[in-house]
Amino acid sequence: MLTTSTEVNEIAAALAKAQGQMDNASKDRSNPAFKSKYADLASVRDAVCGPLSANGIACLQAAATTAEGVTVETRFIHTSGQWLACTVGAVPKAYDPQSIGSAITYLRRYGLMSMAGIAPEDDDGNAASGRHDGPPAWQQREPQRPAPREERREEPKPTQKWTDKERGAFCAQLTELGIGYDNAAAWCEAKGRPRPSLMEPAQRSSVLAYLVSPKGRADFDAYLGGGAK
Repeated sequence: MLTTSTEVNEIAAALAKAQGQMDNASKDRSNPAFKSKYADLASVRDAVCGPLSANGIACLQAAATTAEGVTVETRFIHTSGQWLACTVGAVPKAYDPQSIGSAITYLRRYGLMSMAGIAPEDDDGNAASGRHDGPPAWQQREPQRPAPREERREEPKPTQKWTDKERGAFCAQLTELGIGYDNAAAWCEAKGRPRPSLMEPAQRSSVLAYLVSPKGRADFDAYLGGGAK
């Protein structure tokens, strides 16, 4: 959604001139996974920032992480003080630095192209997607598993062994939050998710990131009936 300063007459006139001087971002990067060319963030900035600056418009992009995902606000600020801003968001595949950084770069690129009004160049959802017709890897959600049949009570087997080191690190972080492992495991199962010992590392990272957030902690405390144990 676009937000603006109270008055936009001066920035609108300046942006109109800047857009007349812009070219579309050149496809100067190769995507080996799909044998295609795409315009990276640097190419987009080359196409946009020069004309903006020449017409008295600065561009700021601020990133933030929330319990729901990653957001980037792109804001154009004119020398008059007038401004235009728009925020875009996405859900990373995992809450590790590489996945979050990839999501921020992706959002900065498309947010800047959208605000400047230049043609976007498709990069096949970033090279990390692993698919030609799907979203980027950090946008892919784990497919929902069908509920087990009533007559079967077998616990699902972990896709990979949970090492003592991984368990120790996970439990240590739970302890810092004042949460016991058994309570965390029961809460995950109540939410229809596997126990942490049966999760992939990225899933356990997502659980911890959610529990750190105010929304996640409130959810967990409500499950325990008013306080973590």
